[in-house]
Amino acid sequence: MTDDVLERLRAEASRDDYGSMVRLAEALYRDGLGPREVLRACYGVDFPEEVFVLVGGGLWRLGLLARFTNQPWQLALPPDRGGPQETPNSLVDVELRLLTEDPDLLPLLRIPSAVLGRDDRLVCYRLSELRAGRSTAFRLFRTGAAHSALACEDSVLDVLHKEHAESARELERQQENPSNWGAGSVDDDEVEEAYESLERVRELQRQVAERQAAGRQRD
Repeated sequence: MTDDVLERLRAEASRDDYGSMVRLAEALYRDGLGPREVLRACYGVDFPEEVFVLVGGGLWRLGLLARFTNQPWQLALPPDRGGPQETPNSLVDVELRLLTEDPDLLPLLRIPSAVLGRDDRLVCYRLSELRAGRSTAFRLFRTGAAHSALACEDSVLDVLHKEHAESARELERQQENPSNWGAGSVDDDEVEEAYESLERVRELQRQVAERQAAGRQRD
């Protein structure tokens, strides 16, 4: 790919145009860059190690209590791993709304509410926090305005760990309830699966810690 074409794609790329971001990412991958470098080129910041651990773990195959947004995750998937997908999923509408309200906010996850009738939650990074070397996670309700986003954990994996731990404990509590019988009751398999999911999150956290330790040794 010529430098002129790449520069044109850079100039055309805009977060409010998913297709333009995909075209830039694809061109950067063809130019020999890896996911880390592609995200830096697309967003102008370095992303934390947890992003690449999650991508390496297979994102949608992990079976976590979350739905991943289009950006930045699709751009972090190189072509040899099936990405980036050309057509965004339905979360693109939320992403565009928050981008309009606050371009510093970058939605990452949608976490379904465990309470019927309550709004789902969104988990985001702030580009300014990433630029400062922090992976702080911010949360707000799905229909909430961007200004309602509050810092909640030090990282996205911390958020996922908390969600999975609470879910496993709640299922265990429901199973032990004397009224837990008949249709819709919680069984051993559900509790076991919940704790297996929690262990997957812990394994991802261990991988992040190992990579960070290895990076400090190299420095």
